[in-house]
Amino acid sequence: MTGYRRPEHQAVAVLLDRLDAAVLDAGACRFGGGTAIVLALGEYRVSADVDFLCASTEGYRFLRQRIFDGGFGSLFRAPVTLPRGHRADQYGLRALIEIDGRPVKFEIVREARIDLDPPDARLCGCPVLTTADQYAEKLLANADRGADKAVAWRDAIDLGMLIHHLGPVPDAAVTKAVGAYGPSVLAALSRVHETLDLPDNRRHARDRLGMTGEDLDRAVDALGADIWRLTGG
Repeated sequence: MTGYRRPEHQAVAVLLDRLDAAVLDAGACRFGGGTAIVLALGEYRVSADVDFLCASTEGYRFLRQRIFDGGFGSLFRAPVTLPRGHRADQYGLRALIEIDGRPVKFEIVREARIDLDPPDARLCGCPVLTTADQYAEKLLANADRGADKAVAWRDAIDLGMLIHHLGPVPDAAVTKAVGAYGPSVLAALSRVHETLDLPDNRRHARDRLGMTGEDLDRAVDALGADIWRLTGG
């Protein structure tokens, strides 16, 4: 039905289809995170969470008010089940959504670090981060948690797959990420690439993320080549 082969991604696609795209547009929300990249680039790994980003003060206010007035379900155009209710605070809007018996983590993150460009594409009817903003968000995410083995260096790997499929990190993405965090974002990327050069770490990432060795090698190789370009060797 959804065209995706992994059950986790089939559930994500159903959730996306049930969202009210007009509400997302009014709230200046963009579908982002690893799941948006994974679904667009051939399901090279498992990614089961749904993350939207909102960098607009007015948009986030609209979303908060809508949920207060109509409940979390008012973000959707079809009924959904929330087994644990929802949470709304200054950092975002979060809920666990049950799709055909499968729990899917859903979040709208209040993005306060960088501005987001208007979306130029949609996935399952939902507005998606621009390509440059996908790169920028992955640079920031890797800087935040690249040292944490528990996440299996997935942000750097996603960045590598973006590079492999779509080309080098755009200058606009580097400018945004460095403007938010400083040049440490590039140093953090280099460190993770060195970490992924170790066979044991690469096996851990492959197994944890449900990847083939070939896809992982492509991502790491593409990442390494672009790090060389970005840092001057």
